[in-house]
Amino acid sequence: MKYRSLEKLGFNKDKKDNKVIKFVNKTLTAIFLGLVLLIVMEYSPKFKDFMRNDVLNKNISFGFLGKVYERYFGGVLPHDANNTVKVFGEKLAYKSKEKYENGYKLIVDDNYLVPIVESGVVVFIGNKDNLGNVITIEGEDGSTITYGNITNFDIKLYEYVNKGKYLGEVENNILYISLIKDGKNLDIETYLS
Repeated sequence: MKYRSLEKLGFNKDKKDNKVIKFVNKTLTAIFLGLVLLIVMEYSPKFKDFMRNDVLNKNISFGFLGKVYERYFGGVLPHDANNTVKVFGEKLAYKSKEKYENGYKLIVDDNYLVPIVESGVVVFIGNKDNLGNVITIEGEDGSTITYGNITNFDIKLYEYVNKGKYLGEVENNILYISLIKDGKNLDIETYLS
């Protein structure tokens, strides 16, 4: 009986970055850590109370968790960084600004494509009075950025999004934006500089 070598099956023993193996390792590690957490919670009432009271009932920073996960495990999906193409890498630009509710009302160009100001996790998509369609992103830096009057977006709730990428378009040349960090409203120009 002949055995095929690993190279013939598509595995290269000299290549350490086999995408399939990395993806399986990341998945199994995440499952293992989740199971360990559940087991510890089951057998330790103190840890269970800590998780319930101090972690789940307080503000969970999805941006921070995503950043830690990416640092230690890499991206969620396997990809080759050498073959990625930057499609949209704009910075926020506006003609004028004025204070509006908890943030700013920005006047922008016709059919303006809104860039994401800070990488993070989408924590809200919906409609709010006086703001229209709203998308809120919890940034990696702990900030909460709310974009209002957004149309033609193709992102989903709890999706991780990168800074500078396309968020959506604005209606009627008006973009509402609110930047909050540590419970304080931030000045947009200071934040973007």
